[in-house]
Amino acid sequence: MIGCDSREVIPYTGKGIYVGVLDSGVASHPDLRGRIAAFKDFTSNKKTHYDDNGHGTHVCGIIAGSGIASKGRYRGIAPECMLVCAKVLDKKGGGSLKNLINGLEWMSGFEHEYPIRIINISIEMESDENIDRGDWEQLRDNLQQLWNRNVIVVAAAGNKGPNPMTLSPIGECGGCVCVGCHDGDYTGTGNRLCKEYSSRGPGKSATGMSIANPLKKPDLVAPGTDIVSCNSKYTVTPYVAKSGTSMSAPVVSGACALCLQKYPKLSNAELRRMLLASSADLGQSWSVQGAGMLQIDRLLDGNII
Repeated sequence: MIGCDSREVIPYTGKGIYVGVLDSGVASHPDLRGRIAAFKDFTSNKKTHYDDNGHGTHVCGIIAGSGIASKGRYRGIAPECMLVCAKVLDKKGGGSLKNLINGLEWMSGFEHEYPIRIINISIEMESDENIDRGDWEQLRDNLQQLWNRNVIVVAAAGNKGPNPMTLSPIGECGGCVCVGCHDGDYTGTGNRLCKEYSSRGPGKSATGMSIANPLKKPDLVAPGTDIVSCNSKYTVTPYVAKSGTSMSAPVVSGACALCLQKYPKLSNAELRRMLLASSADLGQSWSVQGAGMLQIDRLLDGNII
């Protein structure tokens, strides 16, 4: 299984960086205690943070888990960053586009109290034909506004591959860094590998955005198969392995938190450029790998600023 232990190559912690997470919520996992700056439930209006699905807790652990329950073995990528969590998915993992829009607008209100620089969206949407056009335009407007406010939005490419043009419409947006999944040399434990499910570009619906080449997607790839992270049912077992581009996206979000801790004056455009420039070319087409595999050590070495 692939873990999220970053002790050997990353001397940074993400301390002082706020990451927004729109997902199924977050449990009171030991690895995440003291990491939840704010929480709002857009599904049941509960006041205390919780996760009745488990997906969101796993994503949060990849980004910010302290690894305390594993003595550091399954520590997150940026274990000291803070999380602002919006529960927009229900216990079955379903949710509405309106909930996602409301979650983004809620996070936008923390500009001064919790200066969010990164938002992680590990949510897969269906094709445009199944989405109300007005809501879809509003979502794209919100994403563009966040980009204009120097926030970098990291979105999962989706798990509808390997056919071309199967990206989630969120990841297709020019205002998002779209993350696909690639396993590198990892051969798996019997589960499907990234090459069997990671959605492929090019994008087909992201138009009218201000970033150059919005249809050239995904932007990059990161590991996503058998990722070990926090289990919402932590009293039974503290960690669980999950697979998907939903796991790849928070690896990139955590890397962004580390980079912004080291280089706090970076704009989101500069950070996106650094992510792509430091990625390792895997020798595949852009529609499969984007710029290549995330390389956190190269991202942080400062030679590509």
